[in-house]
Amino acid sequence: MKIKAIIIVIITLLLFITCADKKNNIESIFNQAEKLQKDVLKSVNQIASCKEKYETILKQTPESEFAPQACYRLGKLNEIFDHYDEAVAYYKKLLSFYPEHSLCADALFNIARINRVYLDKKAQAVNYYDQLTGLCPDNNLSFQAMIEKGKIFIHDKEWEQAIQCYEQIIQQYPNHRVCDDLMARMAEIYQANLKEPESSIKMYQKLLNSYPNSPWTELAKIRINEFAEGGKKNEK
Repeated sequence: MKIKAIIIVIITLLLFITCADKKNNIESIFNQAEKLQKDVLKSVNQIASCKEKYETILKQTPESEFAPQACYRLGKLNEIFDHYDEAVAYYKKLLSFYPEHSLCADALFNIARINRVYLDKKAQAVNYYDQLTGLCPDNNLSFQAMIEKGKIFIHDKEWEQAIQCYEQIIQQYPNHRVCDDLMARMAEIYQANLKEPESSIKMYQKLLNSYPNSPWTELAKIRINEFAEGGKKNEK
């Protein structure tokens, strides 16, 4: 019985040492890749070795704590060298295999940005921004995703969608420093683009009530007075 117990202890120790060695080896590979990535802009020749090491981590130990980071960094490396389709593929792999990882929010944001800026696929960009705000509402990138989505609507002259987007931002982040700017922007959209002066005045009034110290208050007062004067003239 003693011999059997000793054998069990030895086997357990060997398994522990093997697992520890494996983790240490993968951590070493990750650290080497990380160092190469820092130097990659100084020497383009390092890129192949860097990518190879991150790929080794994904292939050999996809369950390790370093695998999600390796996947994300492969996406970033491909972005650096304008390999946008490959970058998106790695980000999607991260989302698929490691959906609970904290880097997923960054991956969604990066996919959306690539589609918006480099691939000119604005509808896909909006879709990924929406995924980000839906899946990670408390992440700081969610706010930026909504701002970027609003820019897309403005660029495409989708005025009503832009207003809806800005309204959502103000509702979710009422204390953010850009809210008064968004209200002023909505008021101008109502006035100049949608030809709805009454809605514009209501927005300016809302701006005055919600953000009395905003630099936009003077413009809001001017617009409200102009509207009031115009109404008096029409009555005459």
